[in-house]
Amino acid sequence: MKRLIKYITKEFSAPFFMGLFGFIVFVSVQLLYELSEIIVKNHVGFDKLLLLLWYNLPYFISMGIPVGVLFSIFWVVSRFTNDNELIAMQTLGVPTRKIVIPFLLISIFLSLFTFYLYDNLVPNSNYKAKQAMAKYIYEKPEATIEDNEFVDLGDDRYLFVKELDRNTGILYELLLYEVAYDNVKVFHAERAQKYPDGWKMENGRIYKMKDNGFLELDVSFDSLDLNIAADVEEFINFSKGANEMTTRELKEKIITFSKLGSNVSGLIVSYHNKFANSLAPLVIAILGISLSLFLNIKSKSWSVITTFVLVVLYQGSGAWITALGKEEIVNPVLASWLPNILFGSIGILLFILLDTKISYKVTEPLKKFFSIAIVVFIFSIGSTGYSEKVNIKANDFNIFNNTITIDSTLTINYQDTIVDAGSGKIVLREDNTVKFAELTNGVKYQYEKNTIEASQMTINYETDTALFLNSYTIQKYKDNEKVSVRIWSEETEKPINDDIIFSNRIKLTTCEDNITYYMSARKVTVFPKKFLIARDVVLDFFGMPVFYFPFYFQSLAEDEDEPLKLVLKYEDNKINVNVGINYTFENNSKLKFNYEIINDLEKNSFDQSSSFNYGFPFLNGEFSIFSNLYNETLTSLGLQYDFDFDGNLKAQHSPSSNKQQISLNIPELKTNYGTIEDIKSQIIWKERTIDFVEFYSLSTDAFQKKYKRSIISISDLDFNAKSAENSNAKNDIVEIWQNRISNTELEGKYNLYSNNSSLSGNFNYDRTKVATKVTQDRLESNNKFNYKYNAFSYNINDFNLDNYINFTSNFNHKLDLIEQSEYSFGKTYFDLNVKPQIDFKYNIFKAGTYLNFRKVFENNLTPSATDQISYGDFIGYDLNILNNNLKNSILLERNFLYKNEDLHLSFLDRFDLDSLNINTKTELSILNTRHRIKTDTKFDVEDDENIKLEKTSIEISNSIYSYDHKTKFEIKHQEEPKIEYLENTETFKFSRNKIQIDYDYFLSKSLWKEKIPKIEANYNFYFNNNKLNGSLLINDQYNHIKTENKFIQQNSQFFVELDLEHYIEEKETKSSIQIENSDESEFGKFGIKYNGITKDFSFDVFEIQKKIVCWTLNLKAYSPNNTNDPALTLLPNFKVSGFSFTFFINYIPDKNVKYSDQGFEFGLM
Repeated sequence: MKRLIKYITKEFSAPFFMGLFGFIVFVSVQLLYELSEIIVKNHVGFDKLLLLLWYNLPYFISMGIPVGVLFSIFWVVSRFTNDNELIAMQTLGVPTRKIVIPFLLISIFLSLFTFYLYDNLVPNSNYKAKQAMAKYIYEKPEATIEDNEFVDLGDDRYLFVKELDRNTGILYELLLYEVAYDNVKVFHAERAQKYPDGWKMENGRIYKMKDNGFLELDVSFDSLDLNIAADVEEFINFSKGANEMTTRELKEKIITFSKLGSNVSGLIVSYHNKFANSLAPLVIAILGISLSLFLNIKSKSWSVITTFVLVVLYQGSGAWITALGKEEIVNPVLASWLPNILFGSIGILLFILLDTKISYKVTEPLKKFFSIAIVVFIFSIGSTGYSEKVNIKANDFNIFNNTITIDSTLTINYQDTIVDAGSGKIVLREDNTVKFAELTNGVKYQYEKNTIEASQMTINYETDTALFLNSYTIQKYKDNEKVSVRIWSEETEKPINDDIIFSNRIKLTTCEDNITYYMSARKVTVFPKKFLIARDVVLDFFGMPVFYFPFYFQSLAEDEDEPLKLVLKYEDNKINVNVGINYTFENNSKLKFNYEIINDLEKNSFDQSSSFNYGFPFLNGEFSIFSNLYNETLTSLGLQYDFDFDGNLKAQHSPSSNKQQISLNIPELKTNYGTIEDIKSQIIWKERTIDFVEFYSLSTDAFQKKYKRSIISISDLDFNAKSAENSNAKNDIVEIWQNRISNTELEGKYNLYSNNSSLSGNFNYDRTKVATKVTQDRLESNNKFNYKYNAFSYNINDFNLDNYINFTSNFNHKLDLIEQSEYSFGKTYFDLNVKPQIDFKYNIFKAGTYLNFRKVFENNLTPSATDQISYGDFIGYDLNILNNNLKNSILLERNFLYKNEDLHLSFLDRFDLDSLNINTKTELSILNTRHRIKTDTKFDVEDDENIKLEKTSIEISNSIYSYDHKTKFEIKHQEEPKIEYLENTETFKFSRNKIQIDYDYFLSKSLWKEKIPKIEANYNFYFNNNKLNGSLLINDQYNHIKTENKFIQQNSQFFVELDLEHYIEEKETKSSIQIENSDESEFGKFGIKYNGITKDFSFDVFEIQKKIVCWTLNLKAYSPNNTNDPALTLLPNFKVSGFSFTFFINYIPDKNVKYSDQGFEFGLM
């Protein structure tokens, strides 16, 4: 027996550790996968991940031991079976049941070891894993709550704890503040503790104070729910869960909480789970060895599969029953032991049946059932199947033989189609499935968003085709829902599974009600939302045939996705035929082909060109091959890769010029920091000689990174390098690189803010290099640092006193990195400014004073800036009386510079006055009127003994009911005239109507048109819910008058624009009239010009477009080649510079017939 135990133990070890290791790897990868987003987001280091896995390792081992046991048993028994060792053992007198004993002994030892892990190592390691998760993964502190500190819990709630017991998780002497808009709640409790049903505060009081400071509520309590469980758990990471407690700690919690009347079902389940899970290796061993011997498993593959299935069933059922126990749906004690009882009983039963007659009778059927069950179990995860059915709904029907006759309305549902009909006949197969259906009386066939109506329809379910007689359908444009192509057909066939329609003997039109035209065709093929093509087409106007063409093509898709494009034009004495194919295959590869013929009848020339492109998805973009031909000459051939954003990589060969090119072109690349533009790189060579190389090129106008208020931005970036034009190196890329012309330009700025400080500045770098010589290399930077220190603040009643110090430092630097340049040695300006200031306010009065010390440490950049001491003060008042109806304020500001260093003078006498300003503001509100005057006066202080007024800026505004007036002007006290002009704005408001007039009034001028040389008005008028917007301009001393008006009528699709411009001295008048509807399908545009001297009457713009039922007529006169000649002249002589007459289908301008001064164009095909 000893030898058997020793032998089996040796064979057991390797697969056991293999299974255990595999399980640990699996759950470790699963853990990291679940945390992958947070790990990447928080930049968690590899060492921290290893620490997390190390702390979880004991728990993973305890869970993986049953897996290793089961895997090892199946592995060893399958090997014994394959090598006939079981038969050898039985031949030597060792019964099958005796072979089980070594496995059971090993599993008992592993169960004891598992209990040791669960009750000693796992609780402590789980607790540390939880701490590591919070600290390193979620980047939350292990315990943010500290003794005698406030913690911000969010939502205006603050927690204060006097003492914290980290072992028990109990909070002593805590205060919880809840701050609302109009009140503050304070919760005080002697202690708070977490119970199974949540956190509770004990022995405390609740205070509620209003915003006026009075106490509104004072209530005592013995126990109160602390409704911030989620927040406390977030900030108190030291509290232990059930998996982080030993059996002794769990038992103490159960006893304590039971006495308090709390629900302890979850704790009971966790307590018994530690014992039940510890016996898992033994239960699994009993089941595994009995099942493997009973089924005589030989394949190692089946060993792995069986292990997986049993582990999923055992642990899955355990988790499910445990959850029922925690909710007391199942007895908590029984819930922990039920999986062991169930799987252990099955194992014991199989063990008893070993080597019995019953075992030999049920082994083979059980093997087959077990194999099938496993396969079904695996493939049932996510696999589904269905069969297509024909569902028929009808009220009355008759059945005779294999035919169902329906004389009432019926509905047939098949795949994604729905058919409604007034009557029908259904023919069945022998197996009672539908063979075909014949439907009549108002047939309506619906699939996707398309509908076909017919008098009769036959559906063949064997071939999945549908045949319609006397059908009608509407095909919509994919990009223009206003256009509908209506198709009538005598016979139509449609494959049910294909999006295509075949019609014979049809009529089609785009007219809705009054049909003025239609096209008759022998046959039409429709690809919904793609295109339709008709053959042998006759165009009928008002029932009369007027034109025949062999085919007609109509696109139903957007231009860029047109599967087929066909253009036939006659223009400028040229015949143009253009055919394009854009086809997408089932594997998403695309074929694009375009062929164009131009026949110039005047020059008797014939040119043809074609392009070919075939692409297929590759990685995240599209890889394609392309070629272009012109008059049978290959002009280009190449490969191209289009990225999933706007950009491509291209390799091209041009046989006509014998040049090759490789290029990278990304017009725009969007990133999280901004957009990079014009990313380019290319190389062009000919006959192994390099013509040109653009190594790199990119630029950006706005590249920035923000964080709260702070920002760092690059406002301008140009980065490029290319080969020199006169480079002699034609085939040495290294030499071309060495002789390149490169340029780097970088310009940006930054603003960084914190609570009381800021750092801002700008930078510029410019570098140009030609071959080995740097011609420009300059760095320039201007920086400013500011810090405000609030030294003192005192507020009582109406008296406020504030003392603060502003520290400012400027650092500017210019440096040329080229020797013997202007800034080769660098030039710097660096200073420090210290500005202490005191502000005080009492009632209506306010005053303040400051000193500013500037120390220049280095300055060879701006020599005018030197050390400086300045002093400043201000005094004023803000008066507000008569219930805010009268307001008056005055502020006097002075600034002094320290200039006199005579030590015999007092400190203040050494300062000279540098500036003096007085600002005033007065407002008066009376009888629904408002009047305001603001002044800003500056003094000339160059002579301290003779201070003079320099300039006063005045703004006067008056508001009297519906009238507003504003005047702004400057008084220059030392100049003549003192006031040059008044800037005025007059506004009249009545209801929603408004007129605003702006004009300047020059006081020194004598003539009225010189006093007010320019008047500008804007107005909005509403009448009967109609609207008129306009403007009027009178300038050039009333010689030029211009008005622009737009009239919008209520419930009308049209609006009218009328512009008028007149020059009095030149006697020239210009007028523009435009009438247009909302969708721009109908309009009239007229630009009229009249010269009173030459009597010329002409049109700069003349265009009329009008819908006539389902056609649109466009008549246009224009100036050829965009010259300044008038498009249409009426007087003195009639003349048309250029004209066009176009007749096209509504909303489809490319389906047209056009006649112009350039010739005739036919585009209906």
